[in-house]
Amino acid sequence: MGGGGGALGSAVVRRLAASGRRVVVPTRHPGRTGPVEGVTEIECDLDDAESVSRLRIDVEAMGAWDGMVSASGGYAGGRAHEVEDDVIQGQIAANLLGPWRLARAAAASMVAGGAGGRIVIVASRAAVDVTRGQAAYQVSKAAVLKLSQVMAAELQGHGITVNAVLPGTMDTPANRESMPKANRSSWVTTDSVAEVIEWLLSESAAVVTGAAIPAG
Repeated sequence: MGGGGGALGSAVVRRLAASGRRVVVPTRHPGRTGPVEGVTEIECDLDDAESVSRLRIDVEAMGAWDGMVSASGGYAGGRAHEVEDDVIQGQIAANLLGPWRLARAAAASMVAGGAGGRIVIVASRAAVDVTRGQAAYQVSKAAVLKLSQVMAAELQGHGITVNAVLPGTMDTPANRESMPKANRSSWVTTDSVAEVIEWLLSESAAVVTGAAIPAG
C-alpha cells in the first residue's frame, strides 16, 4: 500500500485491515500510519529504486504479494508555458516514477509467484480533464493512467489485473485548508474512494482490468 500515511491511503489501510487483510505500508516515516492491527510498516523511499527493490524482498519474506495499491503522489500548479523544470520534475517523480517503481516491484513478484494478483493505481480526474494552471500535475497524472493501461495489457496473461481510480476533489483536511471558500458539495470522501479500491482488489473484480474508474 503506497501512500498509506496520507488521507486517502489511511482510509484504504483501515478498510483493508478491517476486512482481515494483511497490509504492508512502505513509508519514509515509520509510525505515521499508527498502530493498526494487521498493518506492518516497512521503511522505504519510492524515489529510490534500490529501496523499492528491498521492499519487494521484505514483502516476499512475509508471504505472497497478491495485491498492491499506489496512492502516493503530490500536487503543484502552474501553466504549461510558465512552469519551471523543478516543478515538472517533482510532479513526474511523485505522480509517475514512485508509483511506477512500486507497481513494477509488485508485478514482478506476482509474475514470479504465478498466482496472479490485483494492482490499483490512484490517478485523478485531472488525468482526463483539462484545467488551466495545473499543467505538470495533469500531465503526470495522465502518464500514470497510461502506465496502468499498458501494464494491464502486458500482465493480462499472468492473471494480474491493473486498474486506475480517478478521484475528483477529495474532502481532506489539506484540501479544506487550501480551498476554504470552495463549495464542498461535490467533493468525494476518502472512504468512498477506498471502497472502490477495495472492490478492485476483490475476486468480484477479477474480470476488470485496464479500467479508468471515476470516483466523484
